[in-house]
Amino acid sequence: MISADGHENVLPEVLKSSAPYDDGWARLNKDELRFPDGSEGPRIWLELQFPFVCNIVPTLPSGDLVFIEVYRHPVRRWLLELPGGLGEEGETPDVSAQRELKEETGLDTKNLTSLGKVNVDPGLLSHDTYVFRAENCTGWNAGHTDSADQIRGVVSLSLDEVERRIAAEDITHGPTLIALYLDRLSRTGGH
Repeated sequence: MISADGHENVLPEVLKSSAPYDDGWARLNKDELRFPDGSEGPRIWLELQFPFVCNIVPTLPSGDLVFIEVYRHPVRRWLLELPGGLGEEGETPDVSAQRELKEETGLDTKNLTSLGKVNVDPGLLSHDTYVFRAENCTGWNAGHTDSADQIRGVVSLSLDEVERRIAAEDITHGPTLIALYLDRLSRTGGH
């Protein structure tokens, strides 16, 4: 196969593979590769032991978007994120999105629209992420929490407030920013 810029898409040869860490939830992989030009080098990547991830852009009948406030230990702070999570074996992405929406926010919807599939950080992570918009969500409860996922609350924000918080670097979660962009493209006809 030839790429758009005329290069042949030859994959590197895997010389050796190992998994220095595997807890059944995530596996850290290390592959020693030989590239088509003859150079060699390692690649380390994380493989989630789940079939996929989903992210949801939930909207209330008012048009406000719903975010969760969740603790993220690697960055040592609470973040505002869109809800989402890990798909389960035998589950389709849309069913996973409905389940995660309910678990993380307490919301339900009958209007779920696929916004696409992305690879959030394919230099490090191997999973596909499916993005959905959930419109006219019901069951809003500002006091909803989910201690199993370290979610201490849900927040509804207008689109203007979301943009202000992104510009102020109050919303920095990469998958959330990707989902918001796909949602915007869909709403403006760019998708």
